Amino acid sequence: MRKLIAYFIKYSVAVNVLMIAIIIFGVLGMLKMKSSFFPLNESKIIGISITYPGASPLEVEEGIVLKIEDNLKGLPV
Repeated sequence: MRKLIAYFIKYSVAVNVLMIAIIIFGVLGMLKMKSSFFPLNESKIIGISITYPGASPLEVEEGIVLKIEDNLKGLPV
């Protein structure tokens, strides 16, 4: 480790070249990195939660669930 430090003290230009290379590669890597706020994976699972206070399960199924299922039938799988 002392030899490395002694080398960089003796040849200060090498330190500057090394730092510039690290900065350039860092900027290039950052620009080529792909990122997105939401993942690009397509999910084939849909979760729906229904709250209908005062209704029986049969009323919820006939009034809401069947309508949702009919509307989802046209979607590609």
